[in-house]
Amino acid sequence: MLAQGLALLLAEQPDLTVVEQFADGQALLTWLGSGALPPADVLLLDLHLPGVDGLTLLPQLRQQWPALRVLVFSNAAAPELVDRLIAAGASGFVPKSADAEQLLTAIRAVGAGGTVFPKHARAVLAQASTAQTDPLLRLHRLSGRERQVISLVRQGLTTREIAERLCLAEFTISTHRRNIMHKLELGNVAALVQFAIDYGL
Repeated sequence: MLAQGLALLLAEQPDLTVVEQFADGQALLTWLGSGALPPADVLLLDLHLPGVDGLTLLPQLRQQWPALRVLVFSNAAAPELVDRLIAAGASGFVPKSADAEQLLTAIRAVGAGGTVFPKHARAVLAQASTAQTDPLLRLHRLSGRERQVISLVRQGLTTREIAERLCLAEFTISTHRRNIMHKLELGNVAALVQFAIDYGL
């Protein structure tokens, strides 16, 4: 019932689309592993799942699908648990006591490349964000649009060609490229292309 209610709420939002729903962790892993279905930018993950629980799933999701941003939605909200979620690679946490507007705001923020955590978790998050040597952490900073741009750069398209493909201004694409280079801590396009190849972008 909760999943159905969430799907109805999200379906009413013009900028959000529900790609798929899953009753357990194994079904999610099977779907992600198929490679033939539409990708998603954000996964709204409950921690209490039949079989494999959400906290166990998080490290595997981060390792195998680093571009997928995970927003945890759970009744459990102990500070220690939220700290573990950050360490496991979650992009955000929203308690089930949150209202609809808070949840929608969190989904949009995570989808745009941001993070959403309680105030008590900021110190842990700040420490994680300084882990400059972790490429998966850097990849986790990217938005869905930035991942699209990287994919097209990897294909050899110019800024103008990417702009035409995405129906955006060339200035916007140039800005995305600068932001991508900054977030990934890369010095040139060759390094960006190699990063894209290494992490399947």
